[in-house]
Amino acid sequence: MASMMTAKTLKTIVLSLALVGLSACASTFRSDVATFHTLPAPKGERLMIVPMNAERKDSLEFQQYAAVLANHLRHEGYKATGEKDPDLIVGFDVQISDGREKVTTVPGGRSDFYWRNYWYWGRYWHPVYPIGIDYDDRLVTRTVYTATLWLEIRKPDGELLFEGRAETETRNRAVPEVVPYLAEALFENFPGPSGVTRHVKLDLDEDK
Repeated sequence: MASMMTAKTLKTIVLSLALVGLSACASTFRSDVATFHTLPAPKGERLMIVPMNAERKDSLEFQQYAAVLANHLRHEGYKATGEKDPDLIVGFDVQISDGREKVTTVPGGRSDFYWRNYWYWGRYWHPVYPIGIDYDDRLVTRTVYTATLWLEIRKPDGELLFEGRAETETRNRAVPEVVPYLAEALFENFPGPSGVTRHVKLDLDEDK
């Protein structure tokens, strides 16, 4: 049964699991994507996918990311292979920045409550609720991180054919959960216009 799963079904499962790890209420994922390339149309070239940092070659985490990228590249018309006689070499890296403080504005509200008395746990409370008062917008400070997926494609002789990156802001350092979304954004209309930064929005509800 598992062998009959389509690439789209597999992508839906991967993104759905990642969504659970990020936020149960998120409905969109936004990313800035920039690509630069002289890449010809794919013709079934055989690929070797490796981390840019050689020290991460044996990392189980980066092997998981490589599998995500391999699935996208197969969908584009390439053939993932091992280290034997590749036509192209795909390098990738994943980075997460140190946290920085970001100030955002939260819209205020209006209160129409009133004065009232009540008993609570045997103690008498007399709270004050103002009537018809508008509250100003509030400034909220949050810690955010920038997660970035880097990708490059070279010929075996080292000639660079493609380089691109997808990045997004996240409120936690849950890198494994965000990488499938970054990959999805990076391969949106792959390889994309060269030398242009695109603002990609993924409607996650459509992947359910």
